[in-house]
Amino acid sequence: MTIPEAVPIFVEAFSREKSRTYPYVATQLESWLWVMQDSPDRKKARKREVISMSGDPARTVERLKEANIGWHFICEIHSPDVDFEAIRAEYKELGYRAVSTEWLFVHSLVDLPPKPDSDLVVKIDSQEIMETIPQTAAHKRQLMPGTTKFAIHDGLSDTGWVTHVPVGSSHWVSSLWVRPENRGNGLGRALMSALLHHAKEQGDEASVLLATSDGARLYPKVGYEQIAVLQMFCPKNR
Repeated sequence: MTIPEAVPIFVEAFSREKSRTYPYVATQLESWLWVMQDSPDRKKARKREVISMSGDPARTVERLKEANIGWHFICEIHSPDVDFEAIRAEYKELGYRAVSTEWLFVHSLVDLPPKPDSDLVVKIDSQEIMETIPQTAAHKRQLMPGTTKFAIHDGLSDTGWVTHVPVGSSHWVSSLWVRPENRGNGLGRALMSALLHHAKEQGDEASVLLATSDGARLYPKVGYEQIAVLQMFCPKNR
């Protein structure tokens, strides 16, 4: 899967998940540029996010000025072969500061890791099953329509979660989480393995996700390949 094939999956899944409480709309301005934002009637809007694949910061910023979209974050997604520091330096010259970096990974679903023990990972595809999982967080996780969650718990508390979000013939992986004190014991790998086998059984063609530095070390171990870097920027004047 290429970057232009993977990024629309990210955009659609991200906007869908953020629309759980209020519509968060993705608008494509160019083949390489999207703006994601709350619908206009929301009084207290969440941050506006721009997704760019231009590889040319000046071109992206000029197009955003033409669109007059207001204050925003820019997520510039580019090949790992592109000069990371050059992209960052050019956005700095244009009045932006770097916020964070993540990595875009894909999985072809051809070679899967071993399937985990069915007694370890619980597949959640209904609200009835969701309600059987003990959750200790103040804000309880919800099962979005059309998605499938996978969880690990010890009967008293939840120790790990991940979500499969279908997008077309592929899917987005959302919110992999393992309780800090339980990390390093293979639970993240078990959750991802369960999700990948489910995706294969559903007939998915590919898996797409964004990783932090911690995730970037895990995902290759279950067969993911890094295809891009995401650098996030925001204007300096805030």
